[in-house]
Amino acid sequence: MVIDSHCHLIVEGWYPDGVILGICRVMKDVMGRSTGVYLDAADLAARFMPILVDTTGEKLVATMDAAGVDRACIFGIDYGLATAEESKVPIEEQNRTIAEVVRRFPDRLTAFFAIDPRRPNGLEMFQRAVEDWKMRGLKLYPPTGFFPHDAACYPYYEKCLEYGIPVLFHTGSLPAPLKSRFAQPMHLDDVAADFPDLPIIMAHVGILAWEEALEVAAVKPNVYLDFSGWQGTCLRNPSEFYRMLRRMLNVVGPWRVFFGSDGPVLNPLLPLDRWVRAIKDPDLSSCSDISFSNEEKAIILGKAFARLMKLE
Repeated sequence: MVIDSHCHLIVEGWYPDGVILGICRVMKDVMGRSTGVYLDAADLAARFMPILVDTTGEKLVATMDAAGVDRACIFGIDYGLATAEESKVPIEEQNRTIAEVVRRFPDRLTAFFAIDPRRPNGLEMFQRAVEDWKMRGLKLYPPTGFFPHDAACYPYYEKCLEYGIPVLFHTGSLPAPLKSRFAQPMHLDDVAADFPDLPIIMAHVGILAWEEALEVAAVKPNVYLDFSGWQGTCLRNPSEFYRMLRRMLNVVGPWRVFFGSDGPVLNPLLPLDRWVRAIKDPDLSSCSDISFSNEEKAIILGKAFARLMKLE
C-alpha cells in the first residue's frame, strides 16, 4: 500500500494572486541559480498555474494510478486572512468542493478541512465538514499570521479530540506574503503538551528547521512527521535527504513518519512515480553507510498513515 499523505487540489480562484506571485518568485530564483537567467515571476505564474488546475480530482487520480499510489489525503489552504486580498472563492466553498471530489473517489481519497481559526464562523464550518461532509482531519496554516498555540486554535483542538481526528500544520519557511516565524516547529510544542492525546502532524518536517521538528517529536509521542516537499533536496543532494530520513526514523521510529508529495506543485520538479521510487528503491550510492529495511519503507510509504487514519 502506498499513500500520499499530503497533497492539494488547485482550482482557479482559490489562491490569491499575491500568494501565487510569491511562490513563482521563489521558483524563478531556484531555476536561475545555475544559469543566472531569471524569468519574470508573473509570466511564470501565467504559464505554470493553469497546468495544475484540477477541479474534479481526475488529474490527481490519474497521476496516482501512474505512480502506483493507492490513496491520497487532500486539503486546501485558507489564505484569506494572510493579506487584504481574499481568495476569489470562499473557503467554505473550497472545502465543499474537496469533500465532493472525495465522494467521487471514496476508495482513493481522504480529505482534511482547511480553515483559518480566526474566522468568526470557522468552528461551525469545521463541525459541518466533519459531521455532514465526512472530512477526516483538520489542516491549519499558521504562516497566514497566527501561532499554533493561539487561543483561537484551542476550541478546534478540543473538537478534534471529540471527533478522534488529527490536526496537520504547515511547518517551515515560506515566500512572501506569508510569515515564516509562525511556522517554526517549536511553536507546536505547546499544543502537543496541552493536548497529549491529540495526533499532530508536522507537515514537511519543518523543511530547513527539520532538526527543531525532531527536537519536539522526540519527546512528544503524539507528534507525527510528513516529509512532503523534500523532492528538491532529494534531487540536488540525495545524501542530505536520506540522512535526514534515516535520522527521523532513528529518533521517532517509522510509525510516526509519513510519505507525502505536496503535489501537484512539486510534480513537475520530480514526478510522483519517481518520488515513490526514491523511497521504495532508493539509490544510496552517495551515502552507502546508511540503509532502510523493507519493513521501514512499507510503513512510511503507507502503513503508518493508514494506521493513524484507521484506513482499510
